[in-house]
Formats: sequence, structure tokens, C-alpha cells
Amino acid sequence: MNSRKILKRFTNQESIEKTIERLINESYLSKERGEVLKKSLPDMIRKSEYVLYNLAVHTAIGTIFAFDLIPIPLGSISRFNWVLGNRIYHTVKDNKEKKQVHSYKVLAVSAIPFVGYLAYTIPLKKISEYLCYVYANHIIYNRKNESLESYLNRKPKLVRAPLKKFLIPEDLRKK
Repeated sequence: MNSRKILKRFTNQESIEKTIERLINESYLSKERGEVLKKSLPDMIRKSEYVLYNLAVHTAIGTIFAFDLIPIPLGSISRFNWVLGNRIYHTVKDNKEKKQVHSYKVLAVSAIPFVGYLAYTIPLKKISEYLCYVYANHIIYNRKNESLESYLNRKPKLVRAPLKKFLIPEDLRKK
């Protein structure tokens, strides 16, 4: 899959709007909040295109190695190398903005099995807390056909609590 196809999967407004609708239908988002998100979606996608591309690449890496039978965490290694390579490249090119996207936090999270493909939600959250939430759900819906909350509820508390705190906006966690 080429980079344009990867990016299109994550910047297709109609596809993201379907995720927002599903979140509304499953009562994770209010209808009002969903409408605000849909209206601001084109601008938020435009502002976050580079981050979304990297998030899409990590998701693709996760898909490639999802059925790997070798007991080596190839997905984690690949994600880590993607972030590290980009960080080095943008350091050499002196592109501070893109280097920030590939931060040390993103690098560390990318190495964690099973959740590392969500590493680029870290810079996405800086753009919009709700956009981060929508995309985290978008990925989980596409990979597991369930909501982020449902997916996280099956994880050990040690992993679940910090991920919920990070990925779910505060006002939605208090519901």
C-alpha cells in the first residue's frame, strides 16, 4: 500500500464521520458534541495531516504483523524504528515541527506491544483532545469492531487506567 492510500484511509472525512456517528449511537458522545466535531473535522484533519499519516503507518504496521507466528515483537520493533528513523531524519533536516511529532514519548509508547500503534495519538491530542478520542475509536472499531472503552476494559488495570486517562477526554470519563 502506498503512502497516499494510507493517508486517504485516515483523512477520509466520510469515514471519520461514520465513526463519530457510531460513537453517538453507542452513547459515547452526545449528539451535540458529535455535530460540533463533524463541523470542525475538515479543519482538524488539515491541521493534523502529518500526524494522521504517521498514525496510519503505525496502524498498517500493526495489521502486517497481527498474524505473525514468530515469537518476536516485530510490530513493536518496526513501529519503534519508524519513529526513531523519522526523528533522526527531521533532526538532520532541522525540521523542529516534524521532529516534535516523533517525540521521545511517541518513541517509548511505540515500543509497547498491542498499544504501540496508538503512539501517534500523543501529538494528535495536542491538536484536539476529541480528535484523538475519535481516531483512537476509529482504529479500534476498524481492528476489533468495538469501541475504545470496550477494548480497554479487557486490558489489565495497569495498562487500562493510564490509557483511559490519556485517550478519553476528561468530561467523557466522568460519565
